[in-house]
Amino acid sequence: MYIKSLIKTVSILGVLSILSACATNPVTGSRNFALSEDWELKAGAQYHQQIMQEYSLYNDPELQAYVDEIGQKLAAKSHRPDLKFTFTLLDSPQVNAFALPGGYVYVTRGIMAYMTEESHLAGVIGHEIGHVTARHGAQRAAQQQIAGVATIGAAILTGSQEVMQLSQMLGGALMSGYGRNQELESDRLGAEYIAKNNYDVEDMIGVIGILKDQELFAAERARAEGRTVQAYHGVYSTHPRNDQRLQEVVKAAKRFKNPNANSDDGGRFLRLTDGMAYGDSEAQGITRGNKFYHKSLDLFIEFPVGWSVQNTPTMLNAIAPDRTQAIRIQMDNVGEQMNAAQYLNSKFQNLQSAQYVDSAFGQAYTGVASVQDQRTGQQQQFLVSAVKRGGQAYVVAGLGQKVLPNSEFFEVAKNMRSLKSSEQNLAEGQSLKLITVQPGDTFSSLARKSDISEYPEETLRLVNGMYPDGELKAGQKLKLVR
Repeated sequence: MYIKSLIKTVSILGVLSILSACATNPVTGSRNFALSEDWELKAGAQYHQQIMQEYSLYNDPELQAYVDEIGQKLAAKSHRPDLKFTFTLLDSPQVNAFALPGGYVYVTRGIMAYMTEESHLAGVIGHEIGHVTARHGAQRAAQQQIAGVATIGAAILTGSQEVMQLSQMLGGALMSGYGRNQELESDRLGAEYIAKNNYDVEDMIGVIGILKDQELFAAERARAEGRTVQAYHGVYSTHPRNDQRLQEVVKAAKRFKNPNANSDDGGRFLRLTDGMAYGDSEAQGITRGNKFYHKSLDLFIEFPVGWSVQNTPTMLNAIAPDRTQAIRIQMDNVGEQMNAAQYLNSKFQNLQSAQYVDSAFGQAYTGVASVQDQRTGQQQQFLVSAVKRGGQAYVVAGLGQKVLPNSEFFEVAKNMRSLKSSEQNLAEGQSLKLITVQPGDTFSSLARKSDISEYPEETLRLVNGMYPDGELKAGQKLKLVR
């Protein structure tokens, strides 16, 4: 949870004009109904700035350079080699990758955790480059503009539809995919680009299987826990690994590969991801069930039992089991001079039923705020509280179809506190650790020694591409979670 203001202005590109109703598709050479390349470059640059305001780079220059190196090699052999591509590794546990118009490609460390070799990473990046070279974003934008849609939301990598508004103009394509035909076209193009760089195209099908296993397992857990899960749109969501069309387009790319080239990365991918953060980042805070721990902020927050907690770089969200109510928390640096009442009144006009309540940090100021729903034009009321500690103000908002019961809402704000000494270890993040399998090691025995609190054996199998029943061999390299 980074320091962000509660009231954030989302920049908008304004009313777009179709500079060219039909533009040449660099892949096919034919004319497609799409916005111009000039629009792509301007839109991509502005979207990129929005994303980088919301998310940070993963703090590992060597891994950042590695992702860029792979991406630039693939882009150089693509249908738009002269386009300036930007490849970014985001510090997010979400399993995702996506591309913006104009050549901006993003990969999360969350998706890299489930890969085991460089060709897997190349397959995912190649797929996203395919969306750019085929101008899928520009085509979607043109179609949506004709439909009268010209608003842009912020790109947020979470599974909550209330929290996540990507680009309405692009129809959510960056997160949910562009449709079967366009995704398949990106599969074909990605396979071609990796083959031209002498990667084994069969590994593209391999990463589809690995990520599909992760998606299915995550979905099963989410259903059991009564929540939704964010799934990566690319290379597998629209088809299983044994899909005939997928098999055909991927294997057709074999003709581009030098048959004498060696595609083995020599263990480079595993070496570079050794020590990479896994799951929640310690810098952003750790979620454990309905509890949240943040080491550097020295902060503990507890939500109602049974609520699903989702941590994003800009806010902390808890969703009720029936998904009709939510509590959101953001932090703002405001200085020590302003008290909680002054801060809250500066953010919300006409605050009603305002009062002080006791808090573990001293005092909190709370009331009923009212904002206009941009979709309906109606006024929506919600509970809001400011908890002040030193120069920081924590804003706790109760949202939903109805105002949250005071008892639940106030308990969250009242019980926010510093970490106890016994909780310091709970606020520490986990990372991947590369080991060599010893004789007698099994997933079961390694899981018992693992720091993974839930489904340790299944998690170890998934991050090593050996789910559900792969067997270990002495001497092989294996990722643990520590």
